[in-house]
Amino acid sequence: MVTGSELAIGEKISVRKSQDVPLSFKGTITKVYENSALVSIDSFDDQYKEVVADLQNKTVVGFKHIRLVNKTEK
Repeated sequence: MVTGSELAIGEKISVRKSQDVPLSFKGTITKVYENSALVSIDSFDDQYKEVVADLQNKTVVGFKHIRLVNKTEK
C-alpha cells in the first residue's frame, strides 16, 4: 500500500478492479488527499468504456488500491 507521502501530482499509477473500485485502469494523480487521490483515467479496457464515461475520466481512489507504475513502464 502506498502512502500520501509517496504520491505526487503527475505520478503514473495503476488500479485493479475490486469490490470498492469498479474497473481496472492506469492513470495519473491530479490531487492528493489525506487517504485518497483524485486520478485521471488514462487507459482502460474497452469493456469499461461506459463506466469511464459516467466517471468523466476521473475518480477518487483510496491509497490501498493504488499501485505506482515503474518508471520503465511510463
